[in-house]
Amino acid sequence: MLPPMDDPRLTKERISNARVIAKGHRIRDVERLVRVYGGRAGSWRKLSTSPFLASPGRWTELHWYEHHRIGRFEIKEVAVRI
Repeated sequence: MLPPMDDPRLTKERISNARVIAKGHRIRDVERLVRVYGGRAGSWRKLSTSPFLASPGRWTELHWYEHHRIGRFEIKEVAVRI
């Protein structure tokens, strides 16, 4: 199993204001998450931050998968239009 990921852009404030995009079997990659990281499919969630200004004129969100007993995985930056 791979270790959970940390990302300095994923601050406590952004985590506390995160919204759930999908959970359990509604996550397209849930079977792969269970195979690679473990846990039950129903315990996985896909989350997203609110949009924030990453650099001048470039808005972005952070998306990641999370399992409450295992950790956060596969944090990625997604460009958004405001």
